[in-house]
Amino acid sequence: MPRSNRNILILGILIIVLVVVGYYYLLLGPLLGTLDQRAQERSAKEAQLASLQQEVAQLEAVRRNAPETERQLLELAKRVPTQPEIPTLVLQIEDVADASGVTQLSIEPGTPGPPPGGGDFSVIPITMSFEGTYEQLQDFLLRTRNLARLVTVKTVTYCRVVPLGAGEATCPINVPVTGETTTLPEIEQVLQVEIEAEVYFQPSVEPSNVPAGTAPVAPAPPEETTIAQ
Repeated sequence: MPRSNRNILILGILIIVLVVVGYYYLLLGPLLGTLDQRAQERSAKEAQLASLQQEVAQLEAVRRNAPETERQLLELAKRVPTQPEIPTLVLQIEDVADASGVTQLSIEPGTPGPPPGGGDFSVIPITMSFEGTYEQLQDFLLRTRNLARLVTVKTVTYCRVVPLGAGEATCPINVPVTGETTTLPEIEQVLQVEIEAEVYFQPSVEPSNVPAGTAPVAPAPPEETTIAQ
């Protein structure tokens, strides 16, 4: 091949390469970048749409369950009065003690205060003590949980009752308190039982007297009430 023809061929190849490179950087490159950006935007929109669809499904589930949730809230509101109502609670617990067969019942309300986690209700600690067998205690706890007033049992402490001069009392006795049976000899006898529990009330506050965002102030603590059977 003559030298001139070879130079022309090389020049033609270089021109083609330059055209291809220029086409890529000037046209194809920006086009591919735009397509990649559009793909990312589409993926983001699809993810946002999936999130919105999930939220809609959750809201739809809430809407379907709204009647049942409202019923549960109404039931709970009935169990949490707007006043401490300690005398009424004492009478209810006294009835529970009579039905369970326990004796020497005493009830000591504590000072109302706000819940540890915060909330628009107040908590009243209650200490209940009595004497009875383990089976009577289980019956007492079951009836207490089924009261019209919401009562939460926190701790239960057992002590074995012994006659004078018959030795030292066994206290505390570590036994289950949630319906389990046991054959420990200490609890087949009469026990001294102390129960730490909580009751609740939700004070009604006049909007004009309380600034927005202010938690209601619990009323003065009720007087200590003791009942001996």
